[in-house]
Amino acid sequence: MAEPQVASLISSQIAPPSSRAAQRALLVGTLLSLVVVGAGLMLSAEPVWAQARGANPPVAATNPSGPTPVIVPPISAEPISARLIIRLEQVERQAAELTGRIEVLEAMLAKQQASQDRLVQELEAERANQSAVAVSGARVADIATVESSPAAAQDAQALVDDVAPAPAPPPGADSLFSAAQLALQRGDYQTAESNLTNLVTNFPTAPEGIEGRWLLGETRFVQSAWGPAAEAYLSYLDAAPQGGRASESLVRLAGAFGQMGNAKLRCSALDEFKRRTPNPDPTLKARADAEVARSPCPAT
Repeated sequence: MAEPQVASLISSQIAPPSSRAAQRALLVGTLLSLVVVGAGLMLSAEPVWAQARGANPPVAATNPSGPTPVIVPPISAEPISARLIIRLEQVERQAAELTGRIEVLEAMLAKQQASQDRLVQELEAERANQSAVAVSGARVADIATVESSPAAAQDAQALVDDVAPAPAPPPGADSLFSAAQLALQRGDYQTAESNLTNLVTNFPTAPEGIEGRWLLGETRFVQSAWGPAAEAYLSYLDAAPQGGRASESLVRLAGAFGQMGNAKLRCSALDEFKRRTPNPDPTLKARADAEVARSPCPAT
């Protein structure tokens, strides 16, 4: 009896409809059938998807006489997420270190033009001094030629003594700071540290001397000299507690203390940074967040 029904259904599908309304009715009926079939398939597959996500744990069969049921454990993505978190922390630490080195280079390039102008002025002054010495020497030669008496010789010697070039003055604060920047650009950290130490010792209150304290800390920090770097940052904070590098020095100071294993001083430096800088710029905030992520401090 089912064969005549199937034949009639096929013949009704093949036979041309008498009007557009019949075609639309046929199309709607076909679509409704597909929707019902798709919904049934989705409902039948839902337990399988739930078990794969771990939402519904598998239930063993209750037939005591049958074989032992096989329980498939739910799939977990926890190991993958843990590896992603660890990798993200490594990338953040590398980004913070690269940011610190970029800022050191930016500070050096900011004053490179000024140092070049300073060197040009010093060269021009040296040329003028050499010209004056040459003129004085010519005058002495003329006097010696005209008068050959011992008195004339004494006068000529006195003239030479009067016009002898003065000894070169010691380098100033700006020259020492520029020399340290050039040494850092070459990667010569020893020379840069020597110039900066001379700068902060001989010109402690000069603007270059105060800025040099922070740059001395940066120079030691990139060499992993944590103790001397912390001393330089503390020296800067003492000289300029409200200076433009104060907040940055606190973050660097926390990093140095952390590398030395002094968690108490590290957390104190981070707390002072948060108190002084409630709204840091994005670069400084990223560096501070990376430092906090290395080892969170207890809540105060």
